[in-house]
Amino acid sequence: MLRTLLLIATSIILTSCASSPSCNKHPTLTWANTTSIDADIRQLTRAEMAGRKTGTAGAALTRSYLEKRFKQIGIQPWQGQYQHPFNYRSGFSDKLGINMIGVVPSTTDSNRWRIVIAHYDHLGGQGKRYYPGADDNASGVAGLLQLAERATKQSSEVNLLFVATDAEEPGLYGGYALAEQLGINSTVPQIAQIELAINLDMIGRPNRHKAIYIEGSRRFKKFAAIRKQITQENQLCIRTQQPKTFDGSVIATDFLRASDHYPMHKVGIAWLYFGVPVHRDYHQKTDTVDKIDINFIAAVSESAYQLLKIDSLLLQNYH
Repeated sequence: MLRTLLLIATSIILTSCASSPSCNKHPTLTWANTTSIDADIRQLTRAEMAGRKTGTAGAALTRSYLEKRFKQIGIQPWQGQYQHPFNYRSGFSDKLGINMIGVVPSTTDSNRWRIVIAHYDHLGGQGKRYYPGADDNASGVAGLLQLAERATKQSSEVNLLFVATDAEEPGLYGGYALAEQLGINSTVPQIAQIELAINLDMIGRPNRHKAIYIEGSRRFKKFAAIRKQITQENQLCIRTQQPKTFDGSVIATDFLRASDHYPMHKVGIAWLYFGVPVHRDYHQKTDTVDKIDINFIAAVSESAYQLLKIDSLLLQNYH
């Protein structure tokens, strides 16, 4: 999640919406591979990755691993390559980031597209003192890989773009680079062809409600029907309003601008953001794999995947 979260002081105590009637704190798993999820997170949080900070050797090692996984899964390179460099300016310096992008084409001719996004960068570090970023956001990347692998094994009427973004932490730069690239006339897909962007950012540390929190739902006129479809198989708990922060304060996070769905929002792409509430290990060296709920990531992945095959008519009621 964005390192410089926009915090808004408020005197309103945020309360969570009621869970769906079928909410299950121990959701049923059908196809997600918990062994693979665990292995991906462990690899992404290894000391060699050194916190995956943009522009470092650890980030390069992360890209090598992701490219290997993309090829293993069967994701095709986008526009002829997996790595998509971009330039950005931060701290009075020109810097380079690299998004990792792959495609799973539709099984029938289609000009409809959906996107899955998860940022792979984190805060870096040195030696044994590094930020593992297990939840932020190795968990989201592991979920993205699960969705991609499932997509390669299923027929689909829409084209799917899988994007592991870079430089999210310093300012959503990878997301903005993606939005800019999609706005180029020669790019496929065009922004108008994209029905939905799904952003997975911190999906591995559920709170006591064992719920995944989904932002952006209020923009869908038929979200009740969407919610029913994404929970009908596993009865995963879903909430659509974030609770108070972990320390009980009344400081609320601006979740619209908190992650890579915001650049999609700014160019008019419909989006849904999956994440858990901020916890005590957020942006700490204690955000480690041993604290991750692998089964929960699996359940979130299975629910999010439903959005890749849901009827387009439900998504068209976006405002």
